[in-house]
Amino acid sequence: MGEEDGEGAKHQFIATSPEYLSFGHGLHACPGRFFAAAKLKMMLAHIVTMYDIKLEENTTCPRSLHIGNLIGVNPTAKAMFRKRARYGGIQ
Repeated sequence: MGEEDGEGAKHQFIATSPEYLSFGHGLHACPGRFFAAAKLKMMLAHIVTMYDIKLEENTTCPRSLHIGNLIGVNPTAKAMFRKRARYGGIQ
């Protein structure tokens, strides 16, 4: 995504721009955004390796929530998490 046109960094979570102000922009950009991105990746990796995740029984994928040009997760969606059996010494 963007690699072929030389704009690869534009699409990174930690990149700042006037259109994406979650971490500020310019001189006031949050210096902790790199730590936040690394921590989110670690949490996601932990969840997908340690848990089985699926939607509730007998449900279809809920519609996404659209607010302006933003798309988010439907807050009424219900997911089920089950801790996986231990493997390879990792707890």
